[in-house]
Amino acid sequence: MKLIKCYVSSFGKLKDFHYDFNDGINTIKQDNGWGKSTLAVFIKAMFYGLDGSSKRTISDNERKKFKPWNSTETFGGYVKFAWGDKEYKLERYFGNKEAEDTVALVDVKTGKSFSNTDNLGKRIFEIDAEGFSLTTYFAQKDLETKSNTSITEKFNQVSEIDSSDSFDKALAKVTAKAKEYKYIGDRGLIPDGKRELFAINEEIERANRAVNTVKILTEEEKALKVEVEELRKQTESLTLKISEAGKVEANSIKKERYDRLVSEKAIADREINEAQIILNGAVTNKDEISACERNLINLESLCETQKSIQSEIDELSLPQPQVDKKKNNKMPLVFIILTALFGVCSGVCFALLGLRSLFSWATLLFGIVFAVLFVISKISKQKTQKDLSSPYENLISQKKEKLILCQEKIDNTKRQILSYFAQFNLDENLNGNQAIKVIYQANEKYNNALSKLKSIENDIAILEPFKAEFSTNFKSSESLAELNDKLKFLQRQYSIKSIELANKRSSINMHENLANSFRDLEDKKADILEKLVSYEDQLNTYNLVAKYLKIADENLKVKYRAPLQDSLNKYVSLLTDGNCSVNIDVDLNVTVCEKGGDRATEFYSKGYQNLFEICKRFALIDVLFTGEKPFIILDDTFYNLDEKKLEIALELLKKLSNEYQIIYLVCHESREVK
Repeated sequence: MKLIKCYVSSFGKLKDFHYDFNDGINTIKQDNGWGKSTLAVFIKAMFYGLDGSSKRTISDNERKKFKPWNSTETFGGYVKFAWGDKEYKLERYFGNKEAEDTVALVDVKTGKSFSNTDNLGKRIFEIDAEGFSLTTYFAQKDLETKSNTSITEKFNQVSEIDSSDSFDKALAKVTAKAKEYKYIGDRGLIPDGKRELFAINEEIERANRAVNTVKILTEEEKALKVEVEELRKQTESLTLKISEAGKVEANSIKKERYDRLVSEKAIADREINEAQIILNGAVTNKDEISACERNLINLESLCETQKSIQSEIDELSLPQPQVDKKKNNKMPLVFIILTALFGVCSGVCFALLGLRSLFSWATLLFGIVFAVLFVISKISKQKTQKDLSSPYENLISQKKEKLILCQEKIDNTKRQILSYFAQFNLDENLNGNQAIKVIYQANEKYNNALSKLKSIENDIAILEPFKAEFSTNFKSSESLAELNDKLKFLQRQYSIKSIELANKRSSINMHENLANSFRDLEDKKADILEKLVSYEDQLNTYNLVAKYLKIADENLKVKYRAPLQDSLNKYVSLLTDGNCSVNIDVDLNVTVCEKGGDRATEFYSKGYQNLFEICKRFALIDVLFTGEKPFIILDDTFYNLDEKKLEIALELLKKLSNEYQIIYLVCHESREVK
């Protein structure tokens, strides 16, 4: 058998990785951390799947360890391999759990798919996953090979033993059956039977004691019945007494309420009468009162306005200040003098210079201008004196008109206020605001008292039918509250005693049943004793079978020890130049023959121990796979070897590559096969 090709879609660190395998040695040299061990596990997982256990630690759980970190999708790939005279493609993808895994096996030449893909690895290699890891799969840190059921079964096939079920399986079944009867500690059918016997003896003892217990409990039950009955009678009597007292107290409360309502009705009637005296039969409301309040405020504002206007008229009617005539006449006199002066000058200029003189005409022009200005000044003065008196008279007239209009508004407002107040019976000495307040209070008092009176009359009407019961008498030395407290105490005692009585009856029934079960318990004890004797006999039988199976198993393993011993010494001789020989027992433990004695491999260096384990692995492969040779995976197996041993081991690989396909994973060029 050999690998042809593999493709890793996604598995641990590897993603979209292809590799084509050759015959002989396939050396894959990569740095630490590249994923060499991941590739080795991938090849094994293609045939055997991933460990389906629920181990929590990442290092022990292959599914968790090799699931890609950045993906929630399935992961896996495929391998192509030759088996017999056919070529196959095995594709497998893994999910979060084993139930989500998918596997497909196809004949490459025909394209035919195989529906039965269970236990593919064991069917192909005739060995289970553990046996594969102990033979053809050389893990980097786990070279030690121990015997297991799968390897023993394979030896049986090689030795042509008919019992392919193997002695290990048979022994395991017998041992498991024996453990059903008695296991380590206090488990199994026999310890369980003894515990059952002990328990039945205790029940028999309790049944004997139950007869006396029933007599005692029956007497206690009678006494409890008397107490419970007495408490029941007291509770009934007190309940009746509380009912009567409650009626009397209820009537008393009703009477007190009735009397209070009658008193409140008299007060309400009085308040209504008092309010009606003021209201004088008039009907008013808050809107009318508010309107009257606004009229009062308006009247006050109008009076203030009237005073202000009168004050302005009085001020305007005072005598006005006289204008200073000298001051007013001063400017016209200047104009007269200047006009005369320019007139004389112009006459002299015309006499001396003639009509053609420009100065003469200019003097005449200035004289005319001053004359015109004099006339304008005179007219302005007269107009000013006339305007000094006429504006005050117009303003006073306007103010007097406003005063008359304001007085009319005042009179109209007073009439409205007095007309409203005239409806009521008010004290004449009250001012407007005081009268409004009295009216408002009387109106509120009337409305509130009237509303209260209606409510009181309704309540009185409800209580009227009970007036005949107000005189009911019931005398008790205790109040209703005290009677209720006493009733609660009696009810609590009655409940406690009733529960105690029920428990007592239940206990009597239980002990009676236990006393009546004495004979059944004796019969059951006899059955348990008989069963224990049978268990002991069967246990002895299974122990004898296990003993003889072990002897037979030892004899079987002796048959395949000789070829394994020869093959092991062949490889040890190649690695040590024939200077060393070893022995291997039926449990695959190796010892080294040295100085006439056998020494365990633990006495040698780690390098030698690795060499012995490698030789044992190759010897197992030779003996177990007598037909089609498997491929071998070595995951940096020689990292513990020194330079000399490494050279020998690599030479051994070269020789083995003539017979086996080897996938050799290594991280350092010094351990490469040259």
